[in-house]
Amino acid sequence: MTWIEDIGAYLQTQGVGTLETNIFYEVFDSVTPDCIILITQTGPGPKITLRKTMILKRPELGVRVRNRDQAAAYLKIESICNLLSFIVNTTIGSTRFKSIKPIGEPFFVSQSKNDPYIYSINFSLEIG
Repeated sequence: MTWIEDIGAYLQTQGVGTLETNIFYEVFDSVTPDCIILITQTGPGPKITLRKTMILKRPELGVRVRNRDQAAAYLKIESICNLLSFIVNTTIGSTRFKSIKPIGEPFFVSQSKNDPYIYSINFSLEIG
């Protein structure tokens, strides 16, 4: 599994949602109005630590929550934020996360007439 698949599986085991039902990767499902997407994003370059014996990859993770109910959308993004924030030296699935840190607070992205509300949060990761 990739690191993003490990995060998706972790969110599923924590009761946030179900993979391929309401947790998706990269793009929102066109049919499911109430769902979550996990997006890989570029981060800073690799970091060399421990006297140049360990290289940490540093991608970023974007999480978007879409829901017809604004309060439900915000509660879901907040619960994901609470689950993932400040994970340190933890293996999730097959990926060893040196750290997972939020980049700011959850924020409102959009909502237009007859469309669901979308909230987002981004995380910086160190993997290695």
